Amino acid sequence: MKNQPKISVITPSYNQGEYIEYTIKSVLNQEYPNLEYIIIDGGSSDNTLDIIKKYEKNISYWVSEKDNGQTHAINKGLKKATGEIIGWINSDDVYLNNCLYEAVEYFNQNPTIDIIFSDYIYIDADDKIIKRRKEIPFNYDIYLWTGDCYHANCAGFFKKSIFDKIGYLDETLHYGMDFEFYLRAGKAGIKIGHKRGYWGAYRLHSKSKSMSAVKNMKKEGVLIVSKYLPHNTSFFTLQYKKFIFKIFRIFKKFIIGSYFPFKANRSGNNWRFYKIL
Repeated sequence: MKNQPKISVITPSYNQGEYIEYTIKSVLNQEYPNLEYIIIDGGSSDNTLDIIKKYEKNISYWVSEKDNGQTHAINKGLKKATGEIIGWINSDDVYLNNCLYEAVEYFNQNPTIDIIFSDYIYIDADDKIIKRRKEIPFNYDIYLWTGDCYHANCAGFFKKSIFDKIGYLDETLHYGMDFEFYLRAGKAGIKIGHKRGYWGAYRLHSKSKSMSAVKNMKKEGVLIVSKYLPHNTSFFTLQYKKFIFKIFRIFKKFIIGSYFPFKANRSGNNWRFYKIL
């Protein structure tokens, strides 16, 4: 891999005019010299397009047209992407400073790794920190048996070659498309690494799927897990292993200090981790 390989960042968007400018700035202000930024908008009717046009000289490609939802939009972006490394970040989330450089450095130092995750934080509609997510490395069994996708794409990067190997996101899914993709990658032997630190901020607000569609997310998650469970897994086996791997994850998170208080290195609750001004 080159010292500064091309990175393609994809942002799927639909009526997120309230937040998308923060997302765009968090990508562009990484100041990575070999960046391809792609925005796939689903035909927004708010001020999203005005904001995109404001920054279009720094956007490699963008389109606004009706699509079949977020998963379809990401796949459209993946098919346009020409970078060696891929990132996708939703139009209400943000990258934290230097994450692109750090991801490249990690891939250069660990050439056998195909996907890299870091930790992330939760922020609210006003950029205030809700909590941190200091996580353990990817573990296929924990993912499968607990049904918990504990990584976030706002803090993850992928070698483009893996999409050629295992395919794109499953467009029949609307909530757990990333969860299913990570399970598929793990089952296929894709090597997934973890870099300690915080690369992304996941925004929770009243219109986000994580807040407004919890029941649908859980229902889809059950369907995804059932696809990957061993054949004829009994209810008892499922509940037993779910409990065992849940405790195992809690223990591992305790060891790395996930449950200790998070102390920001700047004063105030409204700490912006990224340059937006």
